[in-house]
Amino acid sequence: MQGCKGAWDPPATRAGGATEKGGGVEAAVLPAPGGCLLLVEVQPGSGRPGRLSYDRWRKRIRVAVGSRAERGRADAELLEVLSSVLGVKEGSLRITSGRADRWRGVEVEGLGPQEALGRLAARLDGGRDG
Repeated sequence: MQGCKGAWDPPATRAGGATEKGGGVEAAVLPAPGGCLLLVEVQPGSGRPGRLSYDRWRKRIRVAVGSRAERGRADAELLEVLSSVLGVKEGSLRITSGRADRWRGVEVEGLGPQEALGRLAARLDGGRDG
């Protein structure tokens, strides 16, 4: 196609591409008053609970939980996993949006975006790349 040269760079060459450890995850960790906001996608009923990965297309951190999405069990496990990964108390985490959906906003009080990124990057598995 003419006029499209350079319109697409392979992920490995693009700044912040998902092929780099933690690359691109910055889009899912936003600054918030007093801390940060994590954009997550919950995967309830997973056979690999506690697994974290990044979906660069959805710009979400995927968190696998073993619990089914019944009576808030998956939400409770989500907060437990994030608390452990981030090294914060569960009381400093709050689901701000998406309680009836797989996509959630989770506010982290007292932890800035850069510190959260560092802690998440150490635990992220390779995410969806394409």
